[in-house]
Amino acid sequence: MLSASPDQAGGHVVRTGWRWHRWRLVGSLIGLVLLAAAIWLVVSHAGDMTQAWAALQQPDPWAIVVLVLVTVVLIPISAAAQSLMLRRTSGTYVAMGEMSALVSVATLLNMLPLWPGAIGRIAYHRVVHGIPPMQAGAAVIAIRLLGLVTGGVLLAAVWIWPAEAIGMWLALLFGLLVVTIWPRLRLVGWVVILKWIDLFLLAVRYAAAFWLLGVELDRSAAGAFAGTGTVASSVPFIGGGPGLREWAIGWMSERMSQLPDALVVGVMADLLVRVATLLVMLPLGFAAFRWLRRRLQSSAGSIPKSRTVNSDSKV
Repeated sequence: MLSASPDQAGGHVVRTGWRWHRWRLVGSLIGLVLLAAAIWLVVSHAGDMTQAWAALQQPDPWAIVVLVLVTVVLIPISAAAQSLMLRRTSGTYVAMGEMSALVSVATLLNMLPLWPGAIGRIAYHRVVHGIPPMQAGAAVIAIRLLGLVTGGVLLAAVWIWPAEAIGMWLALLFGLLVVTIWPRLRLVGWVVILKWIDLFLLAVRYAAAFWLLGVELDRSAAGAFAGTGTVASSVPFIGGGPGLREWAIGWMSERMSQLPDALVVGVMADLLVRVATLLVMLPLGFAAFRWLRRRLQSSAGSIPKSRTVNSDSKV
């Protein structure tokens, strides 16, 4: 059996990396066009959205509190899921505080095109923890795939049992907890549980965003928006950045609401979520970046051995 030479293998890696970068670039450009179109839609229909603008001029303080608080709580939830998945793909444990800082910086950077937050996190794990990029990248991809699956499951469940949204969510959560009884499925099971809790918090955040626009969501509608937003955010090459999610929420708003301008209201609600995320992540992300930069500088020049959970401690 013939094996490829090192030069051939290296050329294949280069070509694969270039194709991936090209698709990433195309997806980012599409996302920017979609974001610009979403902003144009809202601006061009400003005169028709008197109720929404009136509600924004006199916002409910509790809706703002919920919007901001949920955005903050989502950081450790996402960090725990990322840490467990990274442990699954690399055997390396990353502390919750450190992973929360990484999630804060990555969330802020991922508002830009080309997934800079995800790429930067993979590079950080390589320098600080000695994790090969393929293993760190596998954790990032696996979390996105779980977003597609869990978001799709929530959408299907809300469509089948619209009147039992909370009961359905709790039943599936109980089923996932049962799965963790088996040792081989325990770690991945907890990752899925965290993603399921993440969906609940996203539903609460969308309910707060729509409430700021004077629209009250029922439980099934909030769940539908959470599932839609998660699926749109998980689409390869486009979903990681801005653009696609706004239109996906607008489209779902047309399906779930009888408002004459439901599309515009949905796009406005998701833009509010994005603005709230930006306002929260700007101070947290910059503070986290300063701490991580010191951690990165202290590790530069010497790649440490991975802190694998299965490694034996030496006396």
